[in-house]
Amino acid sequence: MILEQLREVAGVGGPAAQLANELLVLTDKKAIGELSQEEFEYLVREIADIRAQQDLANDEIACRWIVAAAQAVLAVV
Repeated sequence: MILEQLREVAGVGGPAAQLANELLVLTDKKAIGELSQEEFEYLVREIADIRAQQDLANDEIACRWIVAAAQAVLAVV
């Protein structure tokens, strides 16, 4: 479910869409073995903890959504 929501947001455009797309790319790379679990977790947390705060500083709702989505991705994968 969260991956489908990320795909929808990724198609919208803008900074939140870019971060959603990056989460999808990381999930795909983890699925095919290009990223270890540790690398995957680090990069997803970087998006949630740093990039969302920087890229979405003017959009608190989108920032919170990306952080929640990143946490959900970590829980699912």
